[in-house]
Amino acid sequence: MSKAKALKKSRKIGADEVVRASNWVASWRRFRRSGLAMFGLIYFIFIILVAVLAPWISPYPYDKVDYNVTLQLPTWQHWMGTDGLGRDLMTRLMWGARPMLMVGVLTGAVGMLIGVPLGILAGYLGGAFDWFVQRLVDLFSSLPNYLLVLFLVMVMSPTVMNLVLALSVTSWVGSCRLVRGLTLSAREYDFVEAARALGIPTRRILTKHVFPQAAPLLLWSFASSIPASVFAEAGLSYLGIGIRPPTPSWGQMMGGGGAYWLYYWHVALFPSLCIVVSVLAFQGLADGLRQAIDVNVNI
Repeated sequence: MSKAKALKKSRKIGADEVVRASNWVASWRRFRRSGLAMFGLIYFIFIILVAVLAPWISPYPYDKVDYNVTLQLPTWQHWMGTDGLGRDLMTRLMWGARPMLMVGVLTGAVGMLIGVPLGILAGYLGGAFDWFVQRLVDLFSSLPNYLLVLFLVMVMSPTVMNLVLALSVTSWVGSCRLVRGLTLSAREYDFVEAARALGIPTRRILTKHVFPQAAPLLLWSFASSIPASVFAEAGLSYLGIGIRPPTPSWGQMMGGGGAYWLYYWHVALFPSLCIVVSVLAFQGLADGLRQAIDVNVNI
């Protein structure tokens, strides 16, 4: 290779790297413009650290019962007070972040693993396969989501993994519909038609050309699915058919504190605040990602 060709190639590679870097910088600038999105990002990192480090940073064992301090208001020994069995509320809130994150993140991940391949294949292949996938989407979209989840949780034992499986039955529908629509548009692009004309295998076209077009919106879809799963887990635990004691759950703690709220406000207040703040933070994070990947937004 001559020196002139090598110089031209290096300049082209450098230009591509600059374009990619500028795109990331512009996306980050659009993301950080939203205060709620930055709050969601900071909260997400914080709650992950709390959930992972709960065994080491929690002041008491989450199942330690002390009848001498039952329903104690916040003190220096128990910063958020105690519940009806004398268990430290702050400790249980720390441990309760674990099932909340596991249900929220795993449900979104399972939904993506099912919905994304189906959506890409349906949009790209079309024909009978697309018709079949669309009928599946229509079927699961027509089902009453929470009633179906309630039925499945009642049939299966109420563990974290069974809760994830029950919520994942319909969680794939949104990502499948989103990816199918994007694939229908992407397969008409000139570079996709050129790749098809060159005889490039379908698998490579889907992974190298079609999927990258949908990846940014899938990131937003994944983030926006977490609040719904968090709220569903809290609601099921509140009704008593979610995470079973003594494993802590914010919804379970809120439901148990409902009987004391008139005189012992702290038992239900702190779990309720955790649920509200989590849903708000995750929704803000999802909205920030949507704004960051929207190229029509002014930098």
